[in-house]
Amino acid sequence: MKNKALFLDRDGVINSDKTYIYRFEDIDWVAGIFDLITFANAHGYLVIVLTNQSGVAQGMYKEQDVIELHKKMNAYLQNINVRVDDWLYCTEYDSERRKPRPGMMKEAAQKFNIDLDKSFMIGDKESDILEIVGPKTYLLQGKYPLQNVLDKGSVEVFSSLYEILEKFKIEVTLNN
Repeated sequence: MKNKALFLDRDGVINSDKTYIYRFEDIDWVAGIFDLITFANAHGYLVIVLTNQSGVAQGMYKEQDVIELHKKMNAYLQNINVRVDDWLYCTEYDSERRKPRPGMMKEAAQKFNIDLDKSFMIGDKESDILEIVGPKTYLLQGKYPLQNVLDKGSVEVFSSLYEILEKFKIEVTLNN
């Protein structure tokens, strides 16, 4: 049997997007993220982070900084009994893994035997609408304009993670 997943963008969904975050002390958790991940954990969804980290390619920080930040974020989440199953990132611009290209999601789907049709992607910008068939996409209205996304099929825009959680609860109930 295939797994289902909740894919999350990092900056703007898990933590506030302050542009090029690479230190744990700069993390401000987005309101509702712990509840959202906890619900996903409790309902059998793998939680996988997919994040573009072009600051590495620009020389603003090193790949090791990204790895260390994810370790610290993961440790913090584990301390409060919130589970993220994997943290995937792309540091290059010209890569099949860079969102909106589907490389990271395909990698995760293969690694964890994920049914993308029963999965969800949550992001906060147009590049979080991946070029792949399957998951429903919810976007959190934040600092990026989203007026052009509403005509992109199964994309819905919400003003808070709490609203996304309520929609996700309905979807999970309908799919079980």
